[in-house]
Amino acid sequence: MSTSATLQPEGLPFWLDLHRPGYPSLDYDLSVDIVVIGAGISGLKLARCLSRYGLDVIVIEAGCVGDGASSRNQGCITYNVGSYGEFAKTHSRETARELWRLGMESHRCITEQIQEYEIECDYQVNGVFTFLRPDTPGWQDQLESFRTDCRLLREDGFDAKVLDAEEIQERSGSPFPVSAFAHLEAAQFHSGKFVTGLARGISNQDKVRIFENSRAQRIQRSGDTVKVQTAGGVITAERVFLATNALVPQFVPGLEYGLRAERGQVFVTEPLPERPCQGCCGGPLAWWREVVEADGRFRLLFGGGRGRDEPDSLFPQFTKDGDPHPLLDKEGFSPSAEHQHRLETQFAIFFPHLSGVRITHRWGGLQSFTCDDLPMIGEFDSSRRVHGIAGLSGKGNCFADVGAEYLAGRAAGVESDIEVRYGPLMEKMLRPGRDEANWDSWETTH
Repeated sequence: MSTSATLQPEGLPFWLDLHRPGYPSLDYDLSVDIVVIGAGISGLKLARCLSRYGLDVIVIEAGCVGDGASSRNQGCITYNVGSYGEFAKTHSRETARELWRLGMESHRCITEQIQEYEIECDYQVNGVFTFLRPDTPGWQDQLESFRTDCRLLREDGFDAKVLDAEEIQERSGSPFPVSAFAHLEAAQFHSGKFVTGLARGISNQDKVRIFENSRAQRIQRSGDTVKVQTAGGVITAERVFLATNALVPQFVPGLEYGLRAERGQVFVTEPLPERPCQGCCGGPLAWWREVVEADGRFRLLFGGGRGRDEPDSLFPQFTKDGDPHPLLDKEGFSPSAEHQHRLETQFAIFFPHLSGVRITHRWGGLQSFTCDDLPMIGEFDSSRRVHGIAGLSGKGNCFADVGAEYLAGRAAGVESDIEVRYGPLMEKMLRPGRDEANWDSWETTH
């Protein structure tokens, strides 16, 4: 692909190429009810929910608000966690139905926050489309699976549809896909505008303080309290909540085998003369969506470009000596040449008519995947009173909100509405440390 690429400093994500309000660094000791480590979407939502129960909350962030996976994603709000039919077969129809409903509940919470804090984040419901590629062996069988999923979902009250080649090519803006499975209730938003708007909203609450450039170095139990050490001071609290996704095993090594750190990569084009697609489209090795500009023009955001086991995209948590691996944080959030080549190859397949378009932003970002593609939500380490949300497996907007509501209620000793309705499901399917989440061995070049 003959693109003229303009790489922003340090792989700045397009979502963060905007003005962001700053927050102070922690430079003194203090005591508080709760410490939340990580000021991304999950951490901010935890702080919001905890403070609503009257708890004093400190959020500390190693960099700036939204620097992690919260600003390195597709900006998609969906409720699906894979094939509905296969999930129902593996677990049960009832379990599948409740898990999908849990995702829709999280979507409702997001729209509630957008309204409450008046966040201008380009929210729109344009659907999510999982497409079929004609170069994939057995794609006809996959089409039958799509049809089965669609029938089951519609029977259970969800809005789903199978699109034919003409429909998906019109939606996707690409002549390549032959069919797609559509989740029509899914939405898109501007990730950076949302996370900065959320931070602004909750920082105005009396019970929440946010500190940037304040990396947590150590978590220790001290009698009836927990101490979180930073370079600027020590925070003493009753409980700690981790919202660092791929970096959680740095604080809780016992979760290493269930939280695999994987780097994704994305680029964004310059504004285009015509709208490139409608909604989020994705499938094996590639996904994309349109991004609306203030002047009404559109960019194309394109990501993927790898198989799940690409060695250059997998990062170990620790060195052979047991120390935190230096490349995890250093290279995990930067684009790589290998991945860039794969991504451009996929872009040329799907959008040959955009050959030569200028690329304005390229970035990489760490995600955390469990083997069963479901997050861990709950108690991470009882001895140190550490709880959290991790292993979001690319589905942060399916689970971050309901996870925050669930955990905050438990911390406050209150049975939240989420726990009343979905507590048994979350204990069964999303419990930290479950065997189903653990990976077998894998290879990496790092």
